[in-house]
Amino acid sequence: MSNTVTVEVWDPSYRQFEVHLAELSDVYRSIPSDASLGLTLDDGEGDCVIVTVEPYFSTVTALRDRTFYNLQLTDDHAEMEIMTAGEEIRWPKGCILPREMGTQVLLEAADRDVMWSKHTWVEQ
Repeated sequence: MSNTVTVEVWDPSYRQFEVHLAELSDVYRSIPSDASLGLTLDDGEGDCVIVTVEPYFSTVTALRDRTFYNLQLTDDHAEMEIMTAGEEIRWPKGCILPREMGTQVLLEAADRDVMWSKHTWVEQ
């Protein structure tokens, strides 16, 4: 398992680069708070963690054993429209997270067992 994070930034133009997970906190602080971020840990591996960060929320999706799961804070399964990376998508309300939470969970993902046990996950 790699600890390389692919970082995609829309601010407003697009740029992409890779950093080690240990560098993520510094990179995150350097990005303007109104930018959209896509963060993928272990892109292309058997399991990965995908985080979107928007100005007012974040989402976390994880691939485990060929199944995608969303991190869930509440049992509200009603979908709402959100804008992420300039695209409108429908997402369960209970899986809309505070902005800072997405990167916090990604940092926990260095130890997948800890990440899985600390949070509630629902299959997509």
